[in-house]
Amino acid sequence: MPNIPKTKIPIFLVEQVIEYLVYQRFVKGLPKWLFFLKPALMVDVFKIKWWERYYWKRAKRLAAMSREDRDFIRNLAPKLQVDVVANGVDIEYFAKTKKQKPTSPTVLFVGQFKWLPNRDATKFLVEEIWPKIKSQIINAKLWIVGRNPPDDILNYRSDDIRVDGGVEDIRLAYGSASVLLAPIRNGRGTKYKILEAMATQTPIVGTKLAIEGINIQAGVHALVSQTAEDLASQTVKVLTSPAFGQKLATAAYQLVARDYNWQRISEKLGQVYQEVGGR
Repeated sequence: MPNIPKTKIPIFLVEQVIEYLVYQRFVKGLPKWLFFLKPALMVDVFKIKWWERYYWKRAKRLAAMSREDRDFIRNLAPKLQVDVVANGVDIEYFAKTKKQKPTSPTVLFVGQFKWLPNRDATKFLVEEIWPKIKSQIINAKLWIVGRNPPDDILNYRSDDIRVDGGVEDIRLAYGSASVLLAPIRNGRGTKYKILEAMATQTPIVGTKLAIEGINIQAGVHALVSQTAEDLASQTVKVLTSPAFGQKLATAAYQLVARDYNWQRISEKLGQVYQEVGGR
């Protein structure tokens, strides 16, 4: 937005995520002994929030990834016109995933590690959720997949935990996993990993934030919990009952194929383009 010259051409701004909320959550989650840094960092958060609102108002129209994001933007700037245009997924591509039963029950986490919410979720998973799963399923394995894993993530590697930053075809990970676990605690918008898991018929356990923007019904398309104990319990439920996991995965696939395929999403986006362009 700062690089667009003054123009009468209407601007359609797509907000993949509300940035300041991500950094605000990061600052609030800092250890207590770093209290002296928080005031300075919150100044940066305030600046990000100010500039986001400034550029929202420069656009003729906005698109958010979820109803929650749309409502959040409207609360900050009530006069803005905001459409909900969800992310979609290439159903045909992911439907070709070859599913093979892993030799050990395998929990999968997927996330790009330059994104702070994925690093936070991984720490939450490994340090608080995983020990509870292992206490009930001794031979379970955890597979963490994502580009650019930093040293603190790589240090989690062990006999039971695999950290892989170089999977060329993400379908291989979904095809070899028993369940996708997405303990996301920060970052708004639709999560591609959830749509991909749905398209590959991989059972899903996650937080409310993980499934945000997708019309998932808890207990029908995925299992949804918030605490480490409940997320572990729900994951164990899927791992010990493959038939139940498959039932969730089938329902999720039907949902993503119907409502989140690229064809349907592009039709919605095309309609908005026509309206913004004045036709």
